[in-house]
Amino acid sequence: MQDNTKVKNGYKATALILGAASTFMLVFILLNIINNGLAGFINGIGFNQSALEIPLAWIIAVIVTTGYIAFTTFGMSTVRENFFKFDWLKLIGIYAALTSGILEELVFRRLLMDWLYSNDIAVVLQVLVSGIAFGVAHFTWGLIKGSWRTGLGSALATTILGLLLAIIYIVAGRNILPAIMAHMVINMFLEPWMILHAVRETPSK
Repeated sequence: MQDNTKVKNGYKATALILGAASTFMLVFILLNIINNGLAGFINGIGFNQSALEIPLAWIIAVIVTTGYIAFTTFGMSTVRENFFKFDWLKLIGIYAALTSGILEELVFRRLLMDWLYSNDIAVVLQVLVSGIAFGVAHFTWGLIKGSWRTGLGSALATTILGLLLAIIYIVAGRNILPAIMAHMVINMFLEPWMILHAVRETPSK
């Protein structure tokens, strides 16, 4: 009975965290649409002629997506145990994947990297800053249960992912769509189970 209560509490906490974060991100996406119009928003996330001009970007995106999903599934028991599970919490995970895939790529890749580019920062540094900033932002996962181990692990894993997504963005000629699609698909497979794993993590002493 106690274990069943823990499972339910973990589900509720994960739903609350993902639902709140995703709705927060959705607000900014909607503001973007209001400010730029639907056509401007669609063009801004890379749905334009340049999206297919560099097939190599899509090839790298597929490799990064499959590799990161496989690596995380193998290394994270909660993801592995629930990988094929589909329930109401998974629906929230899909919602989170859509919002985070769009907003995080617009912020950490397009806005941040293009700002660095406009200030004559070298491409290598653009990639490094983007990846590290992405990782630092995800350190907050460890704060869910006060676990430094989870925070550092999340930061390291997402820094690597951020670096790879930044490379995709550069290879794609700064069209953000391949990075957005890679980010979305990764999160669709791995969420909400990564957050559930963080919720269940024992706090560090």
